[in-house]
Amino acid sequence: MSDAAERIPRARGVSDPKLEESPRVVEVGADILRLHTLPAGAPAPAPERVSRLAIRETGRTYFVPVSTIDWIEGADYYVKLHVGSRVHLLREPLRSLVQRLDPSRFARVHRSAIVNLARVREIRMAARGDHTLVLEDATRLRLARSRRRELEALIETTPE
Repeated sequence: MSDAAERIPRARGVSDPKLEESPRVVEVGADILRLHTLPAGAPAPAPERVSRLAIRETGRTYFVPVSTIDWIEGADYYVKLHVGSRVHLLREPLRSLVQRLDPSRFARVHRSAIVNLARVREIRMAARGDHTLVLEDATRLRLARSRRRELEALIETTPE
């Protein structure tokens, strides 16, 4: 082996010859579960469901219990958590947050809204197939036509 070839691994910081033979390079922050395939028939790992959300403001972080949320409104890369008469701003996209919430308690009812199923009082049908959700506090939310049947089934099975 030439002198130049011997210096290349040391210059790159590789000290173990086995690492040079590795067929796959793992980037920093890579998801290890996605790198390894699961054995046939093995159940996929369940995503973790959150019980509280951390709201960061200047100089403090406070926590909002997920069970107190009435509904969640999407606003670009933020979400607005509607809890009673208060609104909390969380920097997280709606599509990301919906994956962290318990699907037996929360459902996406529109492309920009998630609702706590325990807070739904009624579904009102209007002309042309439009639907409106009415929450316990009389808040009205638009319900996408494609989500009505699924939502009704979820509400019937939601524990009080």
